[in-house]
Parts: sequence; C-alpha cells; structure tokens
Amino acid sequence: MSGETSRVSSPIQVLMMPDYRIDNPYQTLLAQALESNGVQVHFPWGYRRVFPIFRAVKTSPQPFDVLHLHWLSPYTKGERWLVKFVYSVKFLIDVLITRWIGVRVVWTVHNRISHDAKFPGLDLWTRRILAQLVDRIILHHHSILEAIAQDYWFNIAKASVVPIGHYRSVYPPPIDEQSARNKLGLSLTGRIYLHQGILRPYKGIEHLIKVWAENPDIFEDDILLIVGKPLNLAYGKQLMQLAIGVKGVILCPEFVEDDRMHFFFSSATVVVLPFEKILTSSSLVVAMSYSKPIIAPKLGGIPETLGRADSLLYDPSHEKGLLLSLKKSTHIDLKQLSQLVTERCNQLDWSKISETTTRIYQNLASRPYQTKWT
Repeated sequence: MSGETSRVSSPIQVLMMPDYRIDNPYQTLLAQALESNGVQVHFPWGYRRVFPIFRAVKTSPQPFDVLHLHWLSPYTKGERWLVKFVYSVKFLIDVLITRWIGVRVVWTVHNRISHDAKFPGLDLWTRRILAQLVDRIILHHHSILEAIAQDYWFNIAKASVVPIGHYRSVYPPPIDEQSARNKLGLSLTGRIYLHQGILRPYKGIEHLIKVWAENPDIFEDDILLIVGKPLNLAYGKQLMQLAIGVKGVILCPEFVEDDRMHFFFSSATVVVLPFEKILTSSSLVVAMSYSKPIIAPKLGGIPETLGRADSLLYDPSHEKGLLLSLKKSTHIDLKQLSQLVTERCNQLDWSKISETTTRIYQNLASRPYQTKWT
C-alpha cells in the first residue's frame, strides 16, 4: 500500500483481540463503555490457525478502523523454544500485514511479560518488536510508563495512560457480613483474610500460607480463606499440601461463579494479594469494587491504583513485609480505610475511560495512513 490514504469512518469500528470476555469482564466493560460513546466494538469469531488477526479483518463484512490488541499469549504459544519462536514471528507478521492494509493498531499492555512465561527473553523480544509495529500503546498507570518504555524500547510519547475501571456492575452488590458468612458456613467471629482469583504461582500464595502457619498467635481466631481455580492440577495439589494442618486456613480450589462472588467479598474483613510480580491487577480492582482494605506489595501500578488507601501496602524487598502488613491490619481503623478505598474506586469511572480511549481511536483514524512505523 503506497503513500498516504485517509481512513476516517463514523462511527469508528474497532476489532478487539483476543476475546477474553469469558475469563475476564474487563473487555466487556470497556466495550460497553465505548459503545455508549459511539464506538462500535467487534470481537473475532471462529478459529483461524494461520494469521488469525489479518484473516479476522479480511473476512469481516465490516471494515475496521482500529485493531485493539490486549493479551498476546494466544498468539505466541509453544512449550518448546523453537515452536514459540515460530508462533511469535507469525504473530508479528500478522500484525504487520494488518497494519499494511490500513488498519490502525492499538496495544494495551496488561503485563510486562506473560505470567508464568517459560521463555521470558523471547517474550520480551516479541514485545519490543510489537511496540515498534503498533500505532499506539496504552498502559494502565503513570508510574510504570517510563519503566515499560525502557523495557520495550519505545518513545514515551507513543503511549497513553488509561486506568482499569471498577467492577461494580459485574458482580452482585455486597450483603451483610454476617449473612454472607452464614451462607458460606464460616465463623461469625474473628477476621477473615480473603485471597480470591485464579491460583497461580506468581501470586505469592505459598508465601502467604507459610507466614500464616508461622504466626498462629497473631491469627488465633481468624481465617485465611483462599478461593479460586488452580492454574493446574499439580499446583492445586501443592497448595493443598501446604494448607493441610495449618490452623485457620481454608483452601477452596474452585472457580467462583459471578453470582456467588459477593458472598466471599462480603464475608471478608481484608483482601490479601501478596504478588511476587505484577504490573496491573484486575483482582485488586475487584476488591476495591467491594470497598475492602487491601494488603499487597508496592509493585507495578498497585500504589497508584489505591492512592490514599495504601495503608496496608508493604515493601516487597523486606523479608517480613507481608507479616508486618498482616499485623498492622489487626489494629488500624479498617472502616476508615474501607472508606478511602470506596472514594478511590469512585474515580475509576468507565465513562471517563471510554472518553479517553475514544479520543485515542479518533486521533489515529483522522491521521493520514503511513506504512512507516516508529
């Protein structure tokens, strides 16, 4: 495709890939907010093995102005290095030819490299090239912008910061704490420390169980409730072995349906997210959506997301950082902290997010198309 061609359509047509709406409500909420702002959002359908992005664009009866990429793992799979390298190259070519036919490409970076990446060097290499190919990069936090720009080798001016919105409309509203505990068959006394979400090694669950087991005097009447589907059977068994015999630990290795989520968060006193590494966390925003005080490390965008509601954050480099925050939670004013979480969550409004994202699309669609990338 030669020279410059202007492609501006009204309303703007956006293709979001991959489609992770079943596993994470983020894309559903973003799409709904964008559509209320006049943007038409589409998701791919069917399975395409070769160049799935380009083929999704070409086979659609609807021409697209913008391709909005999110997670990369479906396109860069492979258990062996060579296989993953081939898939990664195919993915980058897929993005390149999609851009060559005049579709603008936006990429939202949800993690520095894929969680549990087997070949982190290859994953980072792929992301560095992708950062050069796309027209615009979206990050969720100002605090990580410079570090990601350095990691991915792109000019910071190429990126925009758009936060994750709250999840209040996704799950049922909170109910009375005692009613929730009754519903789950939990003790009506003592504090409940909740960890909820897919159980994966990078989330620091093993360390959390270890700290709890080594300090029974602090949590004598309390419960550590760990709920979520394990990454795989082997990891689920590993956690079960750690939890066996530890007083107060209840491990429920099961997927929580959306219509039951409010029981767990309503019963909880504090939410514990002891990540070992993290860039952006939907689990954090879910906890905020239920106004829960949160124990977490000062990693990635967590401090920026919580703002003034950061009283229980800890230094991840401190050997006893998690323990100190757990101890602190036993004597600070949790109701006041909960109010600060609520106030901060109020700022994560999807209408504002959709306005910012729409402007990004509009700016790209209104510019003459060029085959050169930066």
